[in-house]
Amino acid sequence: MWWERLNGREYRAWLSDSLDRPAGSIENEVPIAVVVPVFNPPVRFLESCLNSVVSQTARNWQLIVSNDGSTDPSVRDFLEDFATRHAQDPRIVVVDGPNGGIAAACNRGLEQVSTQWFGWLDHDDVLNPRAFELFSQELSKNPNTLVIYSDEDKIDGSDKHFELYCKPDYSPELLLTQMYLCHFTCFRTREVRAVGGFRSQFDGAQDFDLALRLLPQLSEDNVLHVSRPLYHWRAWAQSTALTIDAKPWAQEASARAQQGHLDRMAGGTVVASLVPGLNEVHPAVQSPPLVSVIIPTAGAANDQGRFVDAAVASLREHESSVPLEIIAVTTGEISPINGVDGQVVLEPPFNFSRAINTGRRHSRGEFLFLLNDDTSVDSDQPVLRLLEMASDPRVGVVGALLRYPDGRIQHAGIVMLPTGPTHAHIARPGSFPGYFGSTLTPRNFSAVTAAAMLIRASTFDELDGFDTEFARDFNDVDFCLRARQAGYRIAWTPYAHLTHHEGASIVRKKADPQEQKLFDQRWGSMGVDPYYSPALHHELNRLYEAR
Repeated sequence: MWWERLNGREYRAWLSDSLDRPAGSIENEVPIAVVVPVFNPPVRFLESCLNSVVSQTARNWQLIVSNDGSTDPSVRDFLEDFATRHAQDPRIVVVDGPNGGIAAACNRGLEQVSTQWFGWLDHDDVLNPRAFELFSQELSKNPNTLVIYSDEDKIDGSDKHFELYCKPDYSPELLLTQMYLCHFTCFRTREVRAVGGFRSQFDGAQDFDLALRLLPQLSEDNVLHVSRPLYHWRAWAQSTALTIDAKPWAQEASARAQQGHLDRMAGGTVVASLVPGLNEVHPAVQSPPLVSVIIPTAGAANDQGRFVDAAVASLREHESSVPLEIIAVTTGEISPINGVDGQVVLEPPFNFSRAINTGRRHSRGEFLFLLNDDTSVDSDQPVLRLLEMASDPRVGVVGALLRYPDGRIQHAGIVMLPTGPTHAHIARPGSFPGYFGSTLTPRNFSAVTAAAMLIRASTFDELDGFDTEFARDFNDVDFCLRARQAGYRIAWTPYAHLTHHEGASIVRKKADPQEQKLFDQRWGSMGVDPYYSPALHHELNRLYEAR
């Protein structure tokens, strides 16, 4: 894949360097504990796992090995020998208990934790030698951290590394649908104890359940991401690193954890996705509010008629759960549009931002749904699906999945790169899952397109609407970046799916030079996009349209 081709050399060089670092060479300020629940793993994997902790470059750490009633004599013998060899090392604790499952084993280990932060390590996986060193560095600079996590990769039975996962920074909308924190993650010990530790009824997704119970306390300010592969997930026959089929109960446990979170909030439903290992999470929308749909249009047509008439009809046909007020803002006079509740005329020339702001002044809805006139809806209840994402008041803007008429991806979120705002996975096949499933589940982005964008009306007003200096380009990205600056999240969901008919045969379009200059002056120094890993390639071309 392109991300492996472009980043493989740097990745391999970093791995090689980290694996050559001497053990105990760093006097780390913040000690970290790791709990290893053990039940009958292959001894060679267990030995490699525990040695990866003992061989950390950092000196200050704690290792708690929690034997969950292993019945394999070779495992029991190895643990007895390991405890004897390290009996004089106060950092290492080996505890035994009856078989109770992974959560029970983790809780036994948690009882022994004496550090402020702790994580866990599966009995067949491996920590990178620099894991505690780099976590400690970040925690010493950010003592109020609740959760810290790293990137990860996989290793096979011969310790060959592959499938590097470069994760985004904290993305709560993604975390609700996918335990992307996964490996290596450390939580602040007192918060975990305060919520009762791990729960056995969620074995298989016990870490996901814990993360979701802590989710209301989490924010960009107290969740840290270390963009290095500090955890090496063993891929073998009995590991979900190789196949989700190895532990089919894990998806069901995840669904119960997700449903539990929704029940603790305002309700909602969780259903199994068509994608193995994933569930669809739909937060409840209590008494759906009035949504004002704003459609700027000049009345352009093709052989089948005007685009705007088809767009309105399509939306009316597919959305029956949410009350809609549809306002068309026309550039110049055009004949009446069927199905709209209001039709407002603006004098030429066309200015998208001015049209949106005008539509807002004529709207009554609690939410605004900005919609291009050359779209058609391909999923049921698209506005309801967008409202689900906006049920959290900290979400100010929500975008949808857009495809070209031939099925290729047109919009699955926008990332901010040095080369400019870039549509993620543009022109890839409609079935393309994206980077680690990025087109399959809701998540956060720095920006989404206004071709189909839901905005909380109060957020729109707080930010004084769209900037009319961006008449054609960058208006949606500028608005999203201002919303983020004001403390709101930008969310995206694949569950609201539309076709975008505009520009499918155009190779590329150039932005207006003045608008490009203004955008660069305003946002050119914003730094790394938090939702696009700094470990991934940043020199992509800025594309609007499909090739």
